[in-house]
Amino acid sequence: QQQQQQQGQPDLSNFDKDMIFSGLKRMYKKKILPVERMSQFTKFGTSAMSASDFAAKPMVLLLGQYSVGKTSFIRYLLGRDFPGIRIGPEPTTDRFVSIMHG
Repeated sequence: QQQQQQQGQPDLSNFDKDMIFSGLKRMYKKKILPVERMSQFTKFGTSAMSASDFAAKPMVLLLGQYSVGKTSFIRYLLGRDFPGIRIGPEPTTDRFVSIMHG
């Protein structure tokens, strides 16, 4: 925690995650789901989100040209280096890399 605060990262341990997740579920059901139904989104996209979708670990995809800071951004979020990290001015990551916690 002290290392995160020294690096200018906020301490997120005091946030009520359950309250945030329930708010996201309510927002989806109230604002997004009606638009998906009206536009018949499920005919050309994925099915409507279920409770298990909200309970699952989130996945984030970072895309971009080489040397724009994707790896540095992940390193900043983690607050440390991770296995396979290579940062340089030329293309250094020529494959998809999956990083998981826990």
